[in-house]
Amino acid sequence: MKYDDSIRQGVAPRRPMWPGVITAIVLIALVGLGTWLATSLVRSSDSVTEESSELTASQHIEHLVRVLRISAASATTPPHVQTIPDAVVSSEPVSCGSRYAQALEHATIQLHGVDYFSTVAGARVVDTALWRAQQSQAHDSALALTRLFPPECEPGVPVTFVLSDTLRRADGMSLGHMVKVSDNLLDEWSQLYLLAETAPERELALAGLWQVISWEATWQPGKSPFTFTS
Repeated sequence: MKYDDSIRQGVAPRRPMWPGVITAIVLIALVGLGTWLATSLVRSSDSVTEESSELTASQHIEHLVRVLRISAASATTPPHVQTIPDAVVSSEPVSCGSRYAQALEHATIQLHGVDYFSTVAGARVVDTALWRAQQSQAHDSALALTRLFPPECEPGVPVTFVLSDTLRRADGMSLGHMVKVSDNLLDEWSQLYLLAETAPERELALAGLWQVISWEATWQPGKSPFTFTS
């Protein structure tokens, strides 16, 4: 007896469903773990010290950044995370000359830089919605932070920020340049988080970290949120 090859070739082999189901379960578990870890970190003590956590300060911030990146990759705002302007409302004015005030000054100037770069980019490209939203967020956040400084130590913001000749001649702002800006911003806000001594200061630093990482997810969507470095 001979088999009909035409019939055999017409029937597509069935692919097992288990790999897809297992992948979905793993992703759900990771997102749940990330949310739990973010909540536990946010609800912990008012300062980041080795006495208040089993993790060292650097390990604590690395875990926090990784969790926030997982949330940003899934476009989910973690619980208890505010915007920078909202966090400023419950914050006290900073003390001139303190390490926290110095770090906050640098972060504020960096936000003014994002405002400037976003304005330049929005004026050169056709699709301006993203840049306008980013410019508005950076502008509002920078102004809100400035209100925390006494007049005698208010941040000195440059009138313009340096752009390379390549960027000045470009049709649009390079996302690669914004990725470099995000690295500086992430360092500033990580330092603020470690220097925070009160709950409002820590909430403000967390808000800044989340804003930067949210932008980072837009500037560098291919970056893995599971990286072990901040």
